[in-house]
Amino acid sequence: MKSERLKLFFYGLLLFLFFSILSVIVSYIEYSSYKKSVNMYLYGVVATLKEKYPSITEKEIIELLNGKKNVSFLKELRKYGIQEDSSILYTLEDNYHYSIILNGTFILFLFFLFLFCFFFYFYKKEHEIKKITHYMREINHRNYLLKIEDNEEGELSILRNEVYKTTIMLREESENLKKEKMALKDSISDISHQLKTPLTSILIMLDNILDNPNMDDETKTDFIENVHHQVKNINFLLISLLKLSRIESGAVAFKKEKIAFRKIINAAIKNIEILREVREVNIKVDMQEEIIFLGDYHWELEAITNILKNAIEHSNEKENIFIKVEDNPLFCKMIIQDFGNGMSKKDLQNIFKRFYKGENSRSDSIGIGLHLAKNIIEKDGGYIKVDSKLGEGTIFEIRYMK
Repeated sequence: MKSERLKLFFYGLLLFLFFSILSVIVSYIEYSSYKKSVNMYLYGVVATLKEKYPSITEKEIIELLNGKKNVSFLKELRKYGIQEDSSILYTLEDNYHYSIILNGTFILFLFFLFLFCFFFYFYKKEHEIKKITHYMREINHRNYLLKIEDNEEGELSILRNEVYKTTIMLREESENLKKEKMALKDSISDISHQLKTPLTSILIMLDNILDNPNMDDETKTDFIENVHHQVKNINFLLISLLKLSRIESGAVAFKKEKIAFRKIINAAIKNIEILREVREVNIKVDMQEEIIFLGDYHWELEAITNILKNAIEHSNEKENIFIKVEDNPLFCKMIIQDFGNGMSKKDLQNIFKRFYKGENSRSDSIGIGLHLAKNIIEKDGGYIKVDSKLGEGTIFEIRYMK
């Protein structure tokens, strides 16, 4: 700050010296002009005197003009009719003195104007810097509610606007961190709750096996199968949570590749083939032509598989599930419809929430499949909605924009 002030003062001083020198030069030119005018006038006076008064010698006139004779210059001039109040000599002299005073006043005015501008500029600048410093201290104390936007021009205004943008960014990051902390807290709580029940069941069954070495084989086999089932559920939960955390954290880079609906639907049906055969559910696909959409094949397959799995689990045995694919200039649409128990209004509002289990969900349901499917579809640029009525079934509609 001090170096900048000295630099500005130096440039201002140079500018002041320039105007001062310019003023001196102008004064010198005016003085030369004044001297020339006086000499010409005196030359005319001398010539006229010589002509009218031949008795006056040139030596006497020169001595008189040069001041070497002890005579009164005004007195001698008055002898020849030259008056002080009407003489051009005095007029020129007055003009010259006036010019000197005017130039001096101009120089002094410039000097004081420079000092005023110099101190006013730095006063204003220091005031603004103090305000920005205050804002920065407030930001350091995590006060992000400041409003310091400024539409004026200038370096400090630009700096102030940048500080304001930084404040906005830090405020948003702070709010996002709070949301992430709350989400993490809820996730840990949910995961703990989800793991607590199966782990408790596993421990109880293993304790029973260890405490009863003479347990009959049939009961022991039932316990082991139950433990195996619970471990599978825990494994599915952990894998699903790992996938979900990667998506929600932005660690997944979704590809944009051409995907044929027929290919991905057939692959999804194959993934849930065993469950479909167990419940004897028929899946019918209605697609008039080969339709292509853009997305990440691997993750979209995961999403569609989860939706189909949910439809089968909530369908009655030997029921039909319809998959219909439509195409228009704006988007491609896939509809998955089952005719199961349907959902209540409460379930419809919460069906995509993590760990939410509907009223008609199976006892071993984790409640993460539809939440994962929705995150995948939306992160990949798609859109999903659901409509359902109790006793009539459920319709999932997925749209992929072109």
